[in-house]
Amino acid sequence: MSAEEFLADAESGAVAVDCHDQVLRIAFIYLDGGLWEGNGVFDVVEKLHTHGWSLGEGELRFNRTLDTFYVAQLAAAIYRSSAQLTGDFPSPSDFPAFYAAHADLLHPAAWRAYYTPAFLAHPTTARFYRLPNLQDLPDSSSPLGEPRPNLPAAAGPHATKLPRWAYSVAHTRCRQPSSLPLGTFTRLALRTLEATTARLRATHPSAQPYSETQARFWLEHMKLDSPGPSGSGSTKEAWGPNRFGMLVAQGGIDVFAWEERYSARLWEASSAAGREAAKPDLELDGTWKGRVQWCGMPDGGMGVQAWCRGWEEEVGSEEEVEFLAAVAVEETAGVGVEELDFAMRSHMVLGVMRAAIVEGEEREALLEEMERGMAGKGRIGEDRAGRWLREVLAVVEPYVRMWEGVWPGTEERGEVLRRILVENGQLFVRWQVSPRLKEKELSAAMADSSPRIAS
Repeated sequence: MSAEEFLADAESGAVAVDCHDQVLRIAFIYLDGGLWEGNGVFDVVEKLHTHGWSLGEGELRFNRTLDTFYVAQLAAAIYRSSAQLTGDFPSPSDFPAFYAAHADLLHPAAWRAYYTPAFLAHPTTARFYRLPNLQDLPDSSSPLGEPRPNLPAAAGPHATKLPRWAYSVAHTRCRQPSSLPLGTFTRLALRTLEATTARLRATHPSAQPYSETQARFWLEHMKLDSPGPSGSGSTKEAWGPNRFGMLVAQGGIDVFAWEERYSARLWEASSAAGREAAKPDLELDGTWKGRVQWCGMPDGGMGVQAWCRGWEEEVGSEEEVEFLAAVAVEETAGVGVEELDFAMRSHMVLGVMRAAIVEGEEREALLEEMERGMAGKGRIGEDRAGRWLREVLAVVEPYVRMWEGVWPGTEERGEVLRRILVENGQLFVRWQVSPRLKEKELSAAMADSSPRIAS
């Protein structure tokens, strides 16, 4: 049976689609051409879900991260089969041989090498695509089309984790450099990274350990101490989504830049030192040559291809979200409703929490005031501000219902704010979300005032 005949029978119901390999074959057929159009892997997942197909079983059925992961694995295997950006791509009819050649990336249990079960089952991970928390997607640590054949062993299998985290930390300060002192940003970043790493290693001891040496190197490399001109936060661009995966694809970020300052021996050994930061053992003599070169702009579609291949997350990693939540708690400590800064999203979430404990005209008045204030700062249109506030309201109501209309003290407010943000990282709006998912999430937020929350 040809690929076209199989797909037609599957979509019509003439053939029962009831196993991993069949769903994967359908996704492979959809990727023929679809990998370079629209939203790539995300559009394929939408097609699968529309027909009632998923690569997950049991509680993982229709898990957006799991399904997108496998389609991204297909994309990686397709590029590996075609010498990346040159040569002939495999035909939809080649699936049996293609699957056999790349079974290590595609078999039903492949996700276990990339995701912990707890992270994959998290409600946010089920609703939004999140990158693996154990190792990188295949070839995603190199510029698109130029995978490096000999990656340094000292980098480990999750080479993008710390650079991505440090990029997120620096990007956060770039948005609002005056919200908190540099020392506070650094302290919160290191503290939350160490805590999330410890939790991960408690169940997966083979995961990358915490290294203060490596963490501080990447914070410095991402220029945390010197936010750029856009850090004034006066433009909408300052609130744009993170683009780490796209920058790696373009050669704009080298995740092995540490090789300029540290020997492989010291870099690897620093993981055993924990909080003890080691000084660089290599001199900056100008002779080191980086492994990548930025392609410049226009980038020939590299950024778009990174998005289409699933190199960008829709919600960030645990360490990113925990850091952002800690910053939000710090930014809002002791802030009263009359002191809200409409340019700061953390203040707006706090304001919505306050609105959620009242009803009727009082609630509407508070929400309208915040909507006008956010739009007045020029970072978001008034219509979008209103939709976002309603989405936040739907999320926070179950958390604050226990207060029964009484606004609590600073400490209790901070604890609940942190929990809301850690369990609902999408509220930070720091990552790009595919258009169709954005529409569905908005509709759900408008229709359901009691969304699921983690226990």
